[in-house]
Order: sequence, then C-alpha cells, then structure tokens
Amino acid sequence: MSERIKLIQGTGKTALTYELTPVGNDWLILLTGGDAHIGCTAIGDDGRLSSYTPQSHKDDALAIPLAKKVSQTFHCVCTVVAGFHLDEITREEIAAVIANADMGMVQVLKTIKEKMNQKE
Repeated sequence: MSERIKLIQGTGKTALTYELTPVGNDWLILLTGGDAHIGCTAIGDDGRLSSYTPQSHKDDALAIPLAKKVSQTFHCVCTVVAGFHLDEITREEIAAVIANADMGMVQVLKTIKEKMNQKE
C-alpha cells in the first residue's frame, strides 16, 4: 500500500481523524474520533453503495456520505471504516461532530484531488 495521509478536523472531544490510504486509483479511509472502534464499513463504487453497521452503532451517518461522495467525485471505489464514540454525548457535541464531518469531507475531497493532480 501507498502512503497514508492523516487529517484532523475539529478539536477536543468532538474532533475527527481521517487516515487516507490510496490503493491504486481507489481509496481506503479510516475515520475515527472519541473512543475509536469499528462502527460502520461503507463501500462506494462510483456512487453505488454497500454498508454494514453493527447493531446499536450509528457510525453509518459518518461513513456512508463520505464513501458515496468520494466514489462519485473521483469515479473510484472508496471504503470508509468509521468509528466515533463519546460517552454521554450532548446535543451540542453531536452537532459539533456533524459539523466536523461536513468540513472533514471538504478537506478529504480537496486532499484526494491534490494527490490525483500530482499523479498527472
């Protein structure tokens, strides 16, 4: 496998960490925060999507949109493994995680685009 690219979006308990690994023309993304774990695996294939979320997890809200957007944007396969957990999370902290995920997606798309332009 190639180099890993690490990005962090946000600060404190609601920060999200993205580890991007190019695999040929495809992408493997590990998205974690709080108490990291595997809470969802989503695979996007040029916009088509498959996912698995273990019982009682809600990490699909992080994994699915990212896998779909990366695969649609770059016409590739993108696998996102996501796991974020924060005990007794508040509504405000949930909103912060969602905002970090939205901004993180922008950062991920920009980073992948830059990497692809370097290949050309």
